[in-house]
Amino acid sequence: MPNDKIHQITIVGALLFIIGVFLPLATIPVVGDISYHRVDNVSAIICVILAAATAGCIFMKKELFTAGAAIAVWVVLLWPAIKNIGGGSSDDGGMLGDLMGKATDPLADFAADLFMNINEFSWGGFIFLIGLLVMTVGSIMTSLKAKK
Repeated sequence: MPNDKIHQITIVGALLFIIGVFLPLATIPVVGDISYHRVDNVSAIICVILAAATAGCIFMKKELFTAGAAIAVWVVLLWPAIKNIGGGSSDDGGMLGDLMGKATDPLADFAADLFMNINEFSWGGFIFLIGLLVMTVGSIMTSLKAKK
């Protein structure tokens, strides 16, 4: 483990986020406990890979790229909202939208609604969010420190 506190914070945030992806985010009465991985497994795996890349950049001494990996996690999580920003346009998100549409199952829209509108988290949801925020702040601080 690196000796720098900012690097340690970033790695701990990435680990918490990766673990949080598989923990229950919320409890729905009919369905039961749901995790981000259960609802949208393709996006969850992409997020796990990107979070691992955030920590991997630190170990490979490529600290400048950690913020990019963390921002990419946010883009994957918020992709359904980002592609619909234009309102009622017929644009389906371009090539990435086509790829995501082919790769995801029908629960993907539910995953987007869940992530955007969840108001009562289960214990796993708190780990998910805390890990995401700590990883993001730590990676931005790591990248800014690497620029100096």
